[in-house]
Amino acid sequence: MLGDFVSRLNYLRVRRTTLIALLALSFLVGLGLAQLGGTLLGWTWPVLASLLLFLAYKKKLIIALLVVVVAGLILGIWRGSEQLAELKGYQPFLQQKVIVRGEVVEDPTYDDKGMLDFRLQKVAVGDSPLPGQVRVKTFSFVDVRRGDLLQAEGKLVDGFGNYQAAIYYAVAEVITKNQNIIDNLRHGFAASVLTNLPEPQASLGLGFLIGLKSGLPDDLNDQMKVLGLTHIVVASGYNLTILVRLARRLFEKVSKYQVVAVSAGLIAGFVAVTGFSPSMSRAALVTGLALWAWYYGRHIHPFTLLLSAAAITAAVNPLYFWTDLGWWLSFLAFGGVLVLAPLLQKRLFGDRQPKLLGQIILETICAQLLTLPLILLIFGNFSVLSLMANVLVVPLVPLAMFLTFAAGTVGMLLPGLAPFIAIPATILLSFITEVVRLMAQIPWASVPFTIDWPVMVGFYLALMATSFIAYKRTKFNFLRASIVE
Repeated sequence: MLGDFVSRLNYLRVRRTTLIALLALSFLVGLGLAQLGGTLLGWTWPVLASLLLFLAYKKKLIIALLVVVVAGLILGIWRGSEQLAELKGYQPFLQQKVIVRGEVVEDPTYDDKGMLDFRLQKVAVGDSPLPGQVRVKTFSFVDVRRGDLLQAEGKLVDGFGNYQAAIYYAVAEVITKNQNIIDNLRHGFAASVLTNLPEPQASLGLGFLIGLKSGLPDDLNDQMKVLGLTHIVVASGYNLTILVRLARRLFEKVSKYQVVAVSAGLIAGFVAVTGFSPSMSRAALVTGLALWAWYYGRHIHPFTLLLSAAAITAAVNPLYFWTDLGWWLSFLAFGGVLVLAPLLQKRLFGDRQPKLLGQIILETICAQLLTLPLILLIFGNFSVLSLMANVLVVPLVPLAMFLTFAAGTVGMLLPGLAPFIAIPATILLSFITEVVRLMAQIPWASVPFTIDWPVMVGFYLALMATSFIAYKRTKFNFLRASIVE
């Protein structure tokens, strides 16, 4: 009987997209197993996994599901093992006074003690290159920008979260200034905005447009944290989606090639300006894959899209998967928008398209539902007014981006006209900052609320069950949805 069952399975075929999604999921599970102690070193394992994938691709039978799972687990454990072996390179230098050289990752900020705080990547101690990032804090008077090559001297200690080591009270020195044309243009644009718009409106506009949040005043930053609005001042998939949808509306009547070419240029330029952070790497990859599928008339299921993007970014840097909270929140939020929101929209509105405000409210609720359990587990705070704040502020972000861009560009090209062009941006950004200030002053805007691991897992299982029930009742076709519509 078992033989007949297996024989019947061999005649059943599965879609290649299903195999891709299963491979991505298995790879991520393998990365998790590697961190828990699984070890597969050497090039024999990826070669074996490649052979298994070749067999699964050629056959496309139901038995290929098992083959793909095994191959994905092997690749995940192998990639994780290789990364963990590289991370051991930090061990001889910990608790030692060292000189670390590396490239500044993002725009430096100042902590509450007035210390300059930044991260280094492409790290080396002497002749020993090291993976990941090193956090540096210093009182040294140095003009540090993103992309500068810098050395920091001090005691190297173990890291936390998404940085693998740290030097506090470092003696820092810039070795080579970043001469990248894009970065110089970015700083010139930022200087133009800061010159022509008052604070904190200028810093808020720069946060919307290019992800520059280092100049955001502490009080405004704290108020946005209370209201769950910090995501709008971090360049993310939302900003990128705005640009891609705009390109499609402007050039779709010309040709699909023009849409893809312009969108690809916008994606590349936006990532170059904002930096390749975990959230931006996810956003660029997901948006790029969806755009590619749309161009060739194909449709990618959101599960396949998200799992593939997660596996690719985690393969490039397993530390995203292991330690980067922003990476996790980014995928969870996008999952809420791409998976849960369409299901609830179909359930509530049927075949009718909700109005813009209704869609924003629904997508905001779904994104927050998927990120809330993890936020409560890590931070232990619940933003009561987050939904209302997002509804009031998020619809204004695209217009604020455009007006800030206009003010900064005119300020660079025609400085005499800049004060007049900056007036609309100033008015709109002032309205946003005032809304944030007034709402954050409400005593119960944010309340302490902590959950533990079992509760978080139960919450996500409940969301999965709700999504499955909604899918069964609505028969929603995910393949019709597109983030580039």
